[in-house]
Amino acid sequence: MRVGVLQGFLSRRYLGFWEAYLRALGVEVVRASVDPDSRLPYCLPVQGLLSQVEALKAKGVDYLLLPDLQGGVESERGGGQCPWLLDLEATLHRYYPGLPPVLKVPAELSERVLGRAGEIGQILTRNPMRVGRALDQTKSLLKPAPPLKTPPGSVGVVAQPYLLEDEAFRREVAEALARVDLLPYFPDQPPERLREEGGRLLPMDLPTDRELLGMVHYLHRLGRVKALLLVVSYACPPIPGLLRKAARRLTKPHRLLTLGEDWEGELKALKREMGG
Repeated sequence: MRVGVLQGFLSRRYLGFWEAYLRALGVEVVRASVDPDSRLPYCLPVQGLLSQVEALKAKGVDYLLLPDLQGGVESERGGGQCPWLLDLEATLHRYYPGLPPVLKVPAELSERVLGRAGEIGQILTRNPMRVGRALDQTKSLLKPAPPLKTPPGSVGVVAQPYLLEDEAFRREVAEALARVDLLPYFPDQPPERLREEGGRLLPMDLPTDRELLGMVHYLHRLGRVKALLLVVSYACPPIPGLLRKAARRLTKPHRLLTLGEDWEGELKALKREMGG
């Protein structure tokens, strides 16, 4: 039995447990380390996702492990217009009719995941004793990952959670700011705390929307943060619209920028506003 897993799209939050659990079940875990396909008309994270799915299909996996980014919540507002965020499985099926059978799992870890883990163990092994042993061996891993550390900068960085969980994205933003002698400050609160913050800014249904807005609200009220950088992925129109709506409530200097574009002029102007 071979199960393909994806890196990115919040994998830091859930994949450690699931890889260990699948191996404890005696299942082969298959990764696909491939470069994003830049020819695809989607943002960089989706390009990377699709390249991995294509490679896993070619490897002949029996199942594909996919994260449920929204925890079962459905919405037509905000990021709900982005099919990759709203329902990753359904959107992949539209692009890959021959997609392997999907095992959908929560994109975060807690003791509540045990039930789903038991169900998946039964699907893969049909052996309750093996499932029980595997859960005993790995349930200690059902702890949320701590927030990534952030430099002590003065420019708060807001982006969709799947971007902020990506170390390459953080490096890219930090390097862009360093070229104008600025340092970033990435949100350093757990997702549930940021979602609470988001509810104070605008009413949204999807967890990823609330988390995104929570970053805006949290960073805006931090005294050490003097300006905000709102970053979006290319070809993802719903997210800029949501951030523009949030930006109308900001009093600190801010810029809405897109990955892959030249930021230097905008960042220099932002720095001048911070100094004024």
